Amino acid sequence: MQRIPLKAAKPGMVTAKEVKTPDQKILCGSGTELSQEIIDRLRRADITSVVVKGRPVQLPGEKPLKERLKELKGRFSKVQGDPVLNALMKLIAEEWIAEELLMEENEGAEANA
Repeated sequence: MQRIPLKAAKPGMVTAKEVKTPDQKILCGSGTELSQEIIDRLRRADITSVVVKGRPVQLPGEKPLKERLKELKGRFSKVQGDPVLNALMKLIAEEWIAEELLMEENEGAEANA
């Protein structure tokens, strides 16, 4: 599941969450396959982003989990002996891993529904 700017949405992508207006009016439901017509309609409704299934778009600055964990380890390499900072690094890594697993679990559950 990935939140992407509407300008990156392409026909064939599938919504992972309902798309709502600021006043909570549902414009399209979860599981809707986007068509150019739907994307244009969302744009006219001033929708700026949508949540889609999978991770179809590589956004600027977004890196895969493995690369993020490698960078995290590098950032903490000079303070390896500090137990507090080691604990902080471990908490950050665990949070990132949990987020990734939750995302995969949600995608699997939606695929089986």
